[in-house]
Amino acid sequence: MIFWADKLADEVIKREERLKRVKNLRVESGIGASGIPHLGSASDVARGWAVCLGIRDRGYDSDLIAFSDDRDGLRKVPLGFPESLKEYIGKPVSHIPDPFGCHESYGEHMSSLLLESLEKLGIDFKFYSGDRFYAKGELDREIGLALKEAERIKKVVEDWLGQDLRTVFFPICQSCGRIYTTRVTGWEPGKVFYVCDQEFEGKVSGKPFMVKGCGYQGECSFRDGKLAWKVEFAARWSRLKVCSEAYGKDLADSVRVNDWVSKNVFGWEPPLHARYELFLQKGGKKISKSVGNAITPQDWLRCGSPQSLNLLFFKRFTGTREIDLNSVPAYMDEVDWLEDVYFGREKIQNERELQHPKRLFEYIHYLKPPKKPGIHLPYLMLANILRMVPDLELAKKIVMELKGLDETEELEKRLRWAKNWVGERKAERPEIKPEELPALSELAEWLEKERDAEEIQGKVFELARKHGLKPSEFFQKLYLILLGSPYGPRMGKLIQLLGCKRVAEKLRESGPAGI
Repeated sequence: MIFWADKLADEVIKREERLKRVKNLRVESGIGASGIPHLGSASDVARGWAVCLGIRDRGYDSDLIAFSDDRDGLRKVPLGFPESLKEYIGKPVSHIPDPFGCHESYGEHMSSLLLESLEKLGIDFKFYSGDRFYAKGELDREIGLALKEAERIKKVVEDWLGQDLRTVFFPICQSCGRIYTTRVTGWEPGKVFYVCDQEFEGKVSGKPFMVKGCGYQGECSFRDGKLAWKVEFAARWSRLKVCSEAYGKDLADSVRVNDWVSKNVFGWEPPLHARYELFLQKGGKKISKSVGNAITPQDWLRCGSPQSLNLLFFKRFTGTREIDLNSVPAYMDEVDWLEDVYFGREKIQNERELQHPKRLFEYIHYLKPPKKPGIHLPYLMLANILRMVPDLELAKKIVMELKGLDETEELEKRLRWAKNWVGERKAERPEIKPEELPALSELAEWLEKERDAEEIQGKVFELARKHGLKPSEFFQKLYLILLGSPYGPRMGKLIQLLGCKRVAEKLRESGPAGI
């Protein structure tokens, strides 16, 4: 099985060798700047980086371009943002003051959040601000060609999608500053004439209202507006010589039209595409920057390693996935499993089945895997220890003694990730059967005094037999309560290290209404 990023890299290289047009096989990913960037936003760029790595791995030059759509107009005030932003709806996000006061504009603030997460992940990219790109005249040629061929482009949109493309270019009104209320009335090289007399629907707190143009008539340069989405992707591909760009299925129609525009208007064979599915909230709802349900890369990276987030992005390219921060433990543990497979500590007999996890492990490390395996600690074990022992230093000593580990930076990181995760989650209670309650209650009472490890081990066996329980099943239930796993180190030693009174309190909390 060929890993998806390798497959795309091979296809890009084969296509570009046939076209014989560029030496640097550039990969592009767009960055939205209208709201808080979420995991889906970061995955666009991360997956582009994987393709870029695959191309480089084959000996070709390749750059990853992260292009911010920060000249887009604001259409909604995201939930949780000040309603005073309503007066800026329709204006380019790069022309709106930063409501948080730490950047020059709203758009720069939103872009910076995603760029920060990409840097934490260690992704190598070249950043372009759409607002500055237009302002410097980088798309002047493409704007002129789009205006010249506007009627052909509009007809394609109407014939293919049944939509009325009102304009291929939106001037920014010099009077009200809005961008979606304008209409081009004429143009000449480098200049457009327009009237601000259109309207569109904006939203505040989920409630729609109509935004109307101010009626101003004027003129502006090509550098004081932006291309419509049905044209802008193609303009960027042409100007930046882009060879590959993936897209989410929600942009399929836009990409289809842009491919035609790129080839037939700008003379650039459109990049090789791959379509991916979207991440969803638990419950199947779409994650959105504007409705306040976004899980950010920063949220994840407070609780898990960069490799665990890369695993989320790279594990597969197609198929929707429902995610929230409860997914972090499984991905952290899977990274450890992949490492065991890579270094031969986990045996997979079928060579074909072995290649995929090994290559996935290499990609989550950006094709620079570690020379030797690191420490492996079940995430939920750490989380449950930290629930009982919130003091990080004490929890660290317990884990070191339980697992026979030395103090290392990696151990410190894993504990801090688990501690942050615990701070944002409620503990899940394992199911307690009615027949188990008496034994748990008696053990909790007995543990009110500190006991030694061997005494505890014997007491657990004694209580299981006394109450007609299988000792193996009773031990498993205790491990689930204390560590979140049916297995663990020797029970007597575990309880002694955690502290008998702490364990007693934990056992009392574990029942349906407390024991």
